[in-house]
Amino acid sequence: MTAMESETGEETEALVQLAGDRAANFFDVHRLCCSESVIVMLNRGFGGGLPDEAALQLGAGFCQGMGGAGCSCGALSGAVAVLGVFLGPHGPAGFRKKKFQGVVREMHDRFRERFGATCCRVLSKKVKHDDKAHRANCLVLTRGGAEMAVRLLLEARPDLITKADRNFLAARDGLRPAGEGAG
Repeated sequence: MTAMESETGEETEALVQLAGDRAANFFDVHRLCCSESVIVMLNRGFGGGLPDEAALQLGAGFCQGMGGAGCSCGALSGAVAVLGVFLGPHGPAGFRKKKFQGVVREMHDRFRERFGATCCRVLSKKVKHDDKAHRANCLVLTRGGAEMAVRLLLEARPDLITKADRNFLAARDGLRPAGEGAG
């Protein structure tokens, strides 16, 4: 491994950590749901171009496994949705459909491998009757989904490493980057 590859790998891992922390912050402190947290963090943190309100609206339907139905985990669904913003076949930097589907499948498979399932109902079965434990479980899923999505995004588009908004990712106030007041 060259020094440049090592440096890029370290920078990627630092961004993955920041992104996971920021998504967790949106979920835990700012009370966004899992999908909203992942979508807003990735979109804003890596220059997806959606206004914050549009990113929130995009994520709203995936909360609690698609409107509370308990289907696909919102953290996973949100990650897939926002990967489409960056890599989807209809965007200016988008991949061909087959290549994009491969990235989405990889997101799904990594999520399932790490957490044992992709269904919200299954992932929260043991904690569904304990609100505190349920939120803690969803916080772990939100952080993990965000980290996986960022890692996949940067594997697919390493150019985004230099475009990442580190101030926003490091901030812990609302949607504003550090130094612009409370959100």
